Amino acid sequence: MAYSMVDVSGMSGVSLNELSQYAETGLLNPAFGDIDEDIYYEKQELLRLQQILFCKEVGMKENEIAPMLRDNPQDVIRIMKQHRIDILEKALRLHGLIQTLDKTISHLQGEQEIDEHDLYIGFVNKGRHQLLNESGSEAVVTNGMNHVQTDGAQRSDIQSSNSSTLPENQELKSKEDYLDSQAKIDQVHLDLQQAIEDGLEPGSAKVQQIIGRHLEWIKGYYTPTAEIYRDLANLYVEHKNFRQMYDGYHPRLAEFLRDGMMVKAEHDLS
Repeated sequence: MAYSMVDVSGMSGVSLNELSQYAETGLLNPAFGDIDEDIYYEKQELLRLQQILFCKEVGMKENEIAPMLRDNPQDVIRIMKQHRIDILEKALRLHGLIQTLDKTISHLQGEQEIDEHDLYIGFVNKGRHQLLNESGSEAVVTNGMNHVQTDGAQRSDIQSSNSSTLPENQELKSKEDYLDSQAKIDQVHLDLQQAIEDGLEPGSAKVQQIIGRHLEWIKGYYTPTAEIYRDLANLYVEHKNFRQMYDGYHPRLAEFLRDGMMVKAEHDLS
């Protein structure tokens, strides 16, 4: 089925001027034009426009988009999967901002106190703040996800190549708080590793008790909905930095944790 430029503008929210500009630059060529010089788009062009919009959504400049566009379905799938990860990370940060708004409103209405550290949850997206620099170890906090890299196996939650450094005088957590938090999540991972080696299933009572500790650890940063917790579970498997970290414990840990989190989301968060 063919759609006019007006139709496509209405469906996509892209202005007629933008569509005309895309046609002039070759970023998005129409499928064909009729004798009245009206131009039309078909499914292939609509999919290409979607690729353009996803690229813009994750912050790419227009001159950077063209090299990213692909016609081969497998290439498109690969790029779409990366967009999914990028957008999910953004969604998790926005969820943190919503939690911060709710807590601040409640505080200003006199309903509950808010911890000073909670005032800024969600504002720092993939930021890095060095808390420790001892014995060759570096510890950072990334939007409620901890990262530790030592001389041994890398055990990190998430770190992005475009991370920004927080101001040196901004303290997110004390050294003791950080070490306690890291010890808790490290023990969760070790207990899950042992569960895999013992042949337990992700939905078993013992494993779900361990997953419950993981959920409580996450709640130390924000309170996830069932959907957010499931999305986080998928991110653990799909994001290469998470995979590298979990593989340091056990090659099956990422999938095992994901499956356990799915069960926990269904039973305890839905």
